[in-house]
Amino acid sequence: MKNSNLLDGSKVPLKLNLRLLSMVIILVVMWVFFRLQVGSFYFSGESFAKLSRDMVSWTILAAGATLVIVSGNIDLSVGSLLALCAATAAILINPDYGLGLSASIAVPIAILVGTLLGAFQGFLTAYFKIPSFIVTLGGFFVFRGMTQKVSAFDPRVPDKSWIVRIGFDYVPQNIGWIIGIAACIIMAVVLLWTSAKKKKLNIETLPLWLTISKIVIFSMIILLFILKVNQYKGLPYQTLVMFVVLVALFIISKNTRFGRYLYAIGGNMQAARLSGIKVERKIVGVFALMGMLAGVAGVIWMAQNQGSTKNAGEFYELYAIAAAVIGGTSLMGGRGTIFGTFLGGLVMATVIQGMDYTSLDNWLQLVVRGSVLVLAVGIDIMTKNPPLWLQQFKYKLSRKNSKA
Repeated sequence: MKNSNLLDGSKVPLKLNLRLLSMVIILVVMWVFFRLQVGSFYFSGESFAKLSRDMVSWTILAAGATLVIVSGNIDLSVGSLLALCAATAAILINPDYGLGLSASIAVPIAILVGTLLGAFQGFLTAYFKIPSFIVTLGGFFVFRGMTQKVSAFDPRVPDKSWIVRIGFDYVPQNIGWIIGIAACIIMAVVLLWTSAKKKKLNIETLPLWLTISKIVIFSMIILLFILKVNQYKGLPYQTLVMFVVLVALFIISKNTRFGRYLYAIGGNMQAARLSGIKVERKIVGVFALMGMLAGVAGVIWMAQNQGSTKNAGEFYELYAIAAAVIGGTSLMGGRGTIFGTFLGGLVMATVIQGMDYTSLDNWLQLVVRGSVLVLAVGIDIMTKNPPLWLQQFKYKLSRKNSKA
């Protein structure tokens, strides 16, 4: 039974829920704080829509980075690769400086470029044994340099291109309700099916009442979100793309052999190799997946900005890694979830949006973002594996209380 838990990357269900619950509490506290600072606008449909829209590109990167880190690797090039894919799509579509192609042709090419470059980095890591830190650090500079060349004229995308709709338009309100209800039904089916499957295999799982409670709570959150954004203009198309990507990656990580193998490789690569897993192929695969996601994020960034610039996606690799780590992904590999990364991305987006609304100076915003990352990860590590001095302090405190 222990091996099954290692392969699907899960731990004791109650511990996982407590961690996610603590992140939810942090989010609620921050939302209340910024609500008091900003006023009623902060909980308006417009602020909800903008919050979800602003986090799309780097949350998609963060979800991909989670799987890369779970496999025991890291990718520092995702922000630069996003920029290169955005520039590729923009220059292919632009009629003045580029080829003037249709977005239906340019977008798949840009995503393919990201996939191939990601796979190449995975190939260097897996078969040439170059540490992923070095390979992707090199990619960080190479892709950024290529972006500066391709985006030399800041190519724009014509208004008539359908890809622009993803960056600026919203799902009709009645369709938004259909999507929300469908999401609730799918979530319920997946959770109940997963619980039944684990019970059949004698794998530890949540009690039925707790599973049903999760379904009810998450359904209420989804429908409340749809209600709020419909009070503005509706669900942003790019937000819908992000949710589809996150759901797909969640299924890949939890319900496919490829996903389970990534956890096994990150937990113990030699044991995974001895058990028959083609480690090198899986590493190339996860980097190719990361590259594809960078392509998708790059296309969305291009749609948001209706073109490309030389500094597209700056700091996004840091936001992605920060969101993954805040969400519970271990930099040592073998542990992390897509849902936790989404919550981590929501924490980062809340901090960024709240500071923008309170007109905090740019230098101070960077200080706060870095502090939030260190604080969130520090609390998690000290809770799970407290240092010796903290263990001694707790022991002394408990002795004093017992004597009193």
